Amino acid sequence: MLERVSLRDTDNAMARYGFAVLSVLTALLVTQLLWTWVEPHPTSLFLAAVTVSAWYGGLGPSFLATIMAALAVDYFFIAPVYQLELSLDNTVRTSVFVLVALLISWVDAARKRAIKERDEMLVREQEARRTAEAASRTKDEFLAMVTHELRTPLSVITGWAGILLDGGVEGEASRVALETIKRNAELQRHLIDDLLDISRITSGKLRVDAKETDLVFVLEEAISVVALSAQAKGIRLHAEYDWAAGTVVGDEQRLQQVFWNLLSNAIKFTPDGGRIDVRLEDVDSFARITVRDTGRGIDPEFLPFVFDRFSQENGAASKRMGGLGLGLSIVRHLVEMHGGTVKAESRGEGAGATFTVLLPLRADKEPVVQERAIEDRLLAKG
Repeated sequence: MLERVSLRDTDNAMARYGFAVLSVLTALLVTQLLWTWVEPHPTSLFLAAVTVSAWYGGLGPSFLATIMAALAVDYFFIAPVYQLELSLDNTVRTSVFVLVALLISWVDAARKRAIKERDEMLVREQEARRTAEAASRTKDEFLAMVTHELRTPLSVITGWAGILLDGGVEGEASRVALETIKRNAELQRHLIDDLLDISRITSGKLRVDAKETDLVFVLEEAISVVALSAQAKGIRLHAEYDWAAGTVVGDEQRLQQVFWNLLSNAIKFTPDGGRIDVRLEDVDSFARITVRDTGRGIDPEFLPFVFDRFSQENGAASKRMGGLGLGLSIVRHLVEMHGGTVKAESRGEGAGATFTVLLPLRADKEPVVQERAIEDRLLAKG
């Protein structure tokens, strides 16, 4: 590719300099043919040749045309003809011609620069306008999305609260109503917490309380929070821990938020009866935590944008799932605040997705590997 571009540039340069030579030769031929009419002013057509060379080829070709024209005028049209004489008269005439020709070249180059700067300014202005319009559309879409996402649980809460106040439900139905109200209130609180976190991130006010933290405990807590949601969909949660990779310096609550978001996202997009695997291991002084699901996967074209703020993959499924598109953006920011990285992988639609978090480890633990099904542990607790 680079060689092809280089050859094209070379061909363009040869064409521009060839045009300058051809212009001077054309001026020479026409001046000789029309000598009886142009005598004793042979320079006009040569100045025209320099002008068109500058217009077509730029400074380099116009400079070549100037030198060739000066030599041609001196050799063919200034006495003694057919020889170059370094007399004072010839030198002055040639110098004046060269100065005029160079002035023409400089003016044309300045004109081209002005046109180029104007075009670049126009392009920048158009790009700025497109960016502003896109930002305005994004803001409007976000406001509409926030309104919808906050209104949905609020409508459920007010609806069931009204039914309870009217005494329309009793016994088991009353308990279901209260559970529904509680679930939607928690959903609304989570949406508001995400908005507040994004606001703190944007303003640089988000802080972490870093201290020695057990990643196994953090993962267990995050899994326990989402376990009921997984059980409701018949999703099997499975975890495998390398206990030596369990200690990092970080904010326990913020790390729980990271893994809660990843697990909630996996549950949301995994169909009933699916499986989610959580693995913690020591890899080159880093704790590597992977959350792998058997869900609907991620379009490879969307993968580079999956952690962007307000980004949601197009499609009916994504719209049906709802959400503000903030969770993964918050995950990336929190992981980076802990000195780590996070990435997403998927082979596409229906192939599931894998999210991998790397966090720097303390280097004073010995490896112990334990594998178990988390939902079995939770059932045993119950």
